[in-house]
Amino acid sequence: MKVARISPDRTIEVAQIAEPITAPNTVKVRVERCGICGTDLVARTSPNPRWAVGSVLGHEIVGTVAEVGEGVAGWAAGDRVALYHGSPCGQCEMCLSGRDYLCLDHLDSALGHGVAQGGYAEHIVVSPALLHRIPDGLSFDQAGITEPLAIAFHGVNKSSAKPGDAVCILGAGPIGAMTAAALKARDITDVVFVDPNPARRALMEKSSYRAVDLAAVQRDGVEALGARRPTAIFECTGHVDAAGLAVELIAYNGRIVLQGVPKAAVLLSQYSVVQKEVEIVGSASCTQAEMEEAMGHLAAGRVRAEDIVTAVVPLERADAMFDALLDPAGDQLKVLIAPNMPAN
Repeated sequence: MKVARISPDRTIEVAQIAEPITAPNTVKVRVERCGICGTDLVARTSPNPRWAVGSVLGHEIVGTVAEVGEGVAGWAAGDRVALYHGSPCGQCEMCLSGRDYLCLDHLDSALGHGVAQGGYAEHIVVSPALLHRIPDGLSFDQAGITEPLAIAFHGVNKSSAKPGDAVCILGAGPIGAMTAAALKARDITDVVFVDPNPARRALMEKSSYRAVDLAAVQRDGVEALGARRPTAIFECTGHVDAAGLAVELIAYNGRIVLQGVPKAAVLLSQYSVVQKEVEIVGSASCTQAEMEEAMGHLAAGRVRAEDIVTAVVPLERADAMFDALLDPAGDQLKVLIAPNMPAN
């Protein structure tokens, strides 16, 4: 089958590999769409041996059941599905405490993270425990953001934000945009973005959000955001200075949700954290229930994938789209790979 994988020169190349076998208690899925995640962008050039040459990335997967292995009940060929991103071990401290989404062995089972094959492929074989049924009327382009939207809902759940709160999102990238969509689905609409990229600010403004240039915030401080200090801030950039900026902008007793992953240690004012009694929480994954919640909002039209997905391309254009998404002045937001789409 055809896949897009990490090449020896750390680009994404198209290659042919053996199609996976549908073993007992597994399901083979024809991959219809697989989103490019920020993790994938890092993995392409990462020195981490987990992402070795030949790795097939991609964990934001939707598709059609192609084959059902012996012992699998409740699923049939032709079923349309969205995939959770990995199977918890069921034995570690996090799994036994009911927080299996933080499984300590999750990287060994996470799709597209160097051990298990990812979704930049025509087919993938997975446990049926990962499958979520796509409702009728929801296209693959729409359902294709289910997993990252669930990540966004997880962050919103960690924030304790409620209708009427003033919210700031640092970073108008895919997770920032989906965080805003998740907030709007919860009737939390006083949202302002901070981003240095005018193209991405324009995309957010097109979706009726306020968006402020980072330079204006660095110059004018919280006054650039509007009349109220935000009581919740979502850090969705991973920039080393973003957490420190969030601490300065947040209101007293506010909560900061860290969703970005910096490549170096961050510096922030502990004095400000203490004096304001700021809460800082991390948000790294999502639950299976949040997958269902995300799908439900998409099906009901409360989240519009059309406002977030900016391109759907075949495997042959994957590497070019990686470059486009890494361009700090680029206008791409969320790109879906369609492995079974013809190259031309």
